[in-house]
Formats: sequence, structure tokens, C-alpha cells
Amino acid sequence: MIIDIHAHINLLNPFGEKEIESLLADMDRFGIEKRVVSAIHGGNIKKQNDCIVDLVKKHPDRLIGCAVINPKDENAIEESQRILKIPEIRMIEFNSLEHGYYPDACKRLDEILTVLSEKDLPIKVFAGIGARSMPQQWLKQIKKHRNVNFIILHMACFDYGYGCVDLAKEHENVYLETSNQYEVQIIKKAINELSPEKLLFGSLYPERFTRCSISIFDTFDVDSSFRKRVYEENAKNILKFSGGKE
Repeated sequence: MIIDIHAHINLLNPFGEKEIESLLADMDRFGIEKRVVSAIHGGNIKKQNDCIVDLVKKHPDRLIGCAVINPKDENAIEESQRILKIPEIRMIEFNSLEHGYYPDACKRLDEILTVLSEKDLPIKVFAGIGARSMPQQWLKQIKKHRNVNFIILHMACFDYGYGCVDLAKEHENVYLETSNQYEVQIIKKAINELSPEKLLFGSLYPERFTRCSISIFDTFDVDSSFRKRVYEENAKNILKFSGGKE
């Protein structure tokens, strides 16, 4: 069983039954039992999140909802409070590159995270490209909200991957997601220096090929226990599945 904690739908392009069929077919092809989906592109955060909720309601056995919050949006606090009441939403995603802010200088971010921490949902944060996406820019919030599990997406890609591994090693509430990280030495550092419990599988579908994401550890000497942790068990734990099921 594979649980994919990071995939998108794009509402800036036509999105309908054909795209939903493709998403589910991709899951079937690669043995993905469940997939966490968010709408990072769309132009209206509330509509994007509502689309995800509707999608999960149609496919509750396969899809898990992730809401996106833009702290620069004037309704960010209200939207954060609203999504906490929606059972289909099981994760939250922030993308400082897409929305154009510096995480360590965004004044409303702390207030938003205080609201979101009430329900103990995992927080995914984009990291890895440019000056607005350094993983260390989240350090203030990581230290303050120790009851919140922060998942750094893409192991901070190529630019900040080495320091990202150090961050996960130093802080109990920091985890790393695996998609879009193809730098051999960064992956090797993560395998050698982190507990397997710190890594969670993501595909970045449809921006990346799912097969490439699944094959990320094929050239490394990792056993079946490691793979089961990364591809399944860690996601179950962080999503708080009961007995392996929702």
C-alpha cells in the first residue's frame, strides 16, 4: 500500500471528469491506495479549497483533502477557521513562492498557525527555490508551535536540501516529503542521518511523473522495512489513521 501525501489539481486549466479519471488511473497504475490532493493554482483560495472538498466527497476511499492558505489573503484567518470545521480536510499547505511572501517576515503567519494548531493538522510548507522558500525561514514557527507537525516539501529541492536534512534532524516536529528531490547526495544524507520515520512519500502529480517519484530510493541500499515506513506507515501516523484505516 502506498499513501501519496502530495499531489495537485490545477483549476487555472479546465478541470473536470477527464482530469479526475486521469488522477485516479495514475493511482491505480502505480499502486497508490490514497492520495492527498490540494489546489495550489486557481486564483481564489476559498473556491480552490471547496473544489478539493467536493472532490474528496466524491472519492472518499481514495482521496484526502489538503487546504491551501495564503497568509497575504485578507480573509486568511476566516478561511483557516472555516476549513478546521470540514472533515474532508486533513492537511494544510503553504506556498510562499507561489503567493509571494517571506515566511520569517510574514506578520499574520503566526496568528494563522495558532488558529490551525487547534485541530492538530499536519502543515506542508514549500521549500527549495529562491529567496522566499528557505526551510530555515520557518524555524521561528517550528520552534513556537511544537505541537504542529511541519512537513517540508521536496526536501527543499536542490538549493536547500542539505540544510533541510539538518533541520529535520534537529527538530522533532519536522518531516521531509520526497517528491522533486533527485540530488543523490541529499537523498543519501537523508537516508544516513535521519530516522526513516522522518520521510514521507509524495509524487507531485501531475507536475512530475509518479513513477519517477516512486523510484527515488531504487539506487540506494534500503530494505523493505524502510520502504514500508516511507511509502505507507509514516503517512498513516501523521494523518492519524486508526488501525490503518480512516
